[in-house]
Amino acid sequence: MALSALPVIDLSADTWWRDPGDTTAPMHAAGAVAAFVPGFETVSFLRYEDCLAGLNDPNLAAMGSRYFRMQGWTSGEFIDWIDRNVVMMNPPDHTRLRRLVARAFTPRAVSDMRVVAARISNELCDEVAANGGRVEFVHDWARVLPLRVICEMIGIPQVDVDLMGEWAYALSVASGVPTQDARDAGDAAMRGFNEYVSAMIAERRARPTGDLLTGLVAAEEDGDRLSALELQAMVVQLIFAGHETTQNLLGNGLYRLLENPVQIDALRTDRARVPGAIEEMLRRDPPILFTSRIAREATEIAGIPVEADQLIMLNLTAANHDPLRFADPLRFDLDRRDNRHLSFGHGVHFCLGANLARLEAEVAFNTLLDRFSSIEETTPSQWAAFTPLRGRERLDIQMR
Repeated sequence: MALSALPVIDLSADTWWRDPGDTTAPMHAAGAVAAFVPGFETVSFLRYEDCLAGLNDPNLAAMGSRYFRMQGWTSGEFIDWIDRNVVMMNPPDHTRLRRLVARAFTPRAVSDMRVVAARISNELCDEVAANGGRVEFVHDWARVLPLRVICEMIGIPQVDVDLMGEWAYALSVASGVPTQDARDAGDAAMRGFNEYVSAMIAERRARPTGDLLTGLVAAEEDGDRLSALELQAMVVQLIFAGHETTQNLLGNGLYRLLENPVQIDALRTDRARVPGAIEEMLRRDPPILFTSRIAREATEIAGIPVEADQLIMLNLTAANHDPLRFADPLRFDLDRRDNRHLSFGHGVHFCLGANLARLEAEVAFNTLLDRFSSIEETTPSQWAAFTPLRGRERLDIQMR
């Protein structure tokens, strides 16, 4: 199939970033399997079955910094971090690094964070109550909960949590289609992270504690351990990924519930429905819009030829909205069955923190329902643009 015959997803316009579902729904209806992405001269695959296969295909490698280099961003602290980031690596390096850090996210280790998440959720609700029930939920609640949790796991003092959030936000903005200002801010954030984390690592080597960072410093398997630069990059990735996606899960999920308040009442009445509701939040508005891969060898996907060394995009949002896989996919359905979305990826790069994100969301929504009998949006809001992390720009809430 000729690329010129494909519909278009334009990453230079904010329409797709703000409404990816509305953008790809007509493409699905027309039977399109992929869309052409100008500027990158590549394709974004739309169907669930093709994206699932792509996530599991050993011929499709992680992209490293290719996505950014194609935009002319070839050097700097941000690019260095991307190249050392386990998420952007391929086996055997990816396998080795993932194995060394996986022990921090065992079911028992994650379960142990439930008490921490509950304590922080209640502290945030106390702050909301003290402010007359008013809160900008995305940044002052949904961001803070997972950020405090992951920082507490790593061993970062609470006094520095906001600084970690500021640096992580700069990395998020730099991860989309960044302006020069966003690139400069991303590099500056990485310089701050590198200096801070390096000092923490030195401190843990000299005086070990019981936190996650001490465990990573000591992590060793089959005579292998993290190098200084690998450890530094891993800690930054844990801070970044450990709260940005969960922030969007919470903010997006609450927004969908507020679109139809009957759903909040349903969850309040029957808390057993909360886990299923969280899966539907993840499916309907995946915290990450797409992921990219590079073909090791020439191949064909859904009838479209892919050249060796070509970057392609697996559109997770479109996959989760594929009507061939999910009935009435743009409808937010608390009781949707067989809800095997791709929001946490699949295969060797499946998100290590998936269970922690689910736990935090479960604790968060149950705490909100316990503490407040009424939750309403007070000011219309919109989706954020130009970042692959799907989320609301803000969500002004009144709780009683």
